Amino acid sequence: MWKTTQTIALLFPVILVACDATDPGSEVDTYVVEAILEAGEPLPDVRLTRAAPLGETYNSGRLGIAGAIVTLRLLTNAAETVYTYAGAPGSRGVYLPRDPDAITQPLGTYQLDIATERGTITGQTTVPDTFRVLRGSLETGVYQGEEQLEITHSPSRSPNRLRSYVIITTEALDPTEENLTPLAKDILEQSVGDATIESLRVSGSPILNEDNIVENADGSFTFRYPWIGINFYGRNRIGINALDDNAYDFLRSQSVQQGGSTFAPGEIPNPLESLQGGHGLFGSIARASYDFVVTAAPATTRASSP
Repeated sequence: MWKTTQTIALLFPVILVACDATDPGSEVDTYVVEAILEAGEPLPDVRLTRAAPLGETYNSGRLGIAGAIVTLRLLTNAAETVYTYAGAPGSRGVYLPRDPDAITQPLGTYQLDIATERGTITGQTTVPDTFRVLRGSLETGVYQGEEQLEITHSPSRSPNRLRSYVIITTEALDPTEENLTPLAKDILEQSVGDATIESLRVSGSPILNEDNIVENADGSFTFRYPWIGINFYGRNRIGINALDDNAYDFLRSQSVQQGGSTFAPGEIPNPLESLQGGHGLFGSIARASYDFVVTAAPATTRASSP
């Protein structure tokens, strides 16, 4: 099972904040929050930083905000449960739950409050319900073979939503240069997008909803995994990540921040956020995973293979 911090790195590698271009100094005063709860996992760390000025490289350690009072409240219990946080030693701007054994409750509604010298940042999220992989059609598959992997999983529900939004991620567990698939090797050799072994280790799909996936008579869902998602031979972990409303809104607008739009500079809109008093993301996910081994076809076996 992946740790919560690893899941965050896979789904939300960079949190960008767009600032009003008419106020060149406004970004210096912007506080940015990063916190993602995962159903059934320990409460997450909370990161609080200041946004980097325009043209300056973002460095979370240097821009971390110390001295904040961070509180997480579970609102769906009969008696409200309050979790307090403390600054992590040696990590400016990182706050850890004082109760490391506290578990994120599926379908729980949580409120985050961060009190700083400049005011309070507040946000709420309702955690998607847990779900699980019921079966996979293959344990081992031949890369680009005729038989594709199909994964069937139970549904993950969220209150007041008919369909779940999911992202499919792939993490290579044997990410070596010798294990690169032909397409990934070409990308690396051509340095497409400054590709590296590490940047190819994890890939992710666009946001999907359950209308894009086959719903079975028993209420489960089945999707066919595309070979294009595989960058390495060997063991791969396929993750199905159900998003809450906050994560869904942030991710679907994040592509605009990262150049996936036709907006001119200075016209790029802010990402869709749910926080009050600050920027960034306070959201939640539920996830399930399936491990799958990929081999090369005999005719294309790599020279290093026996």
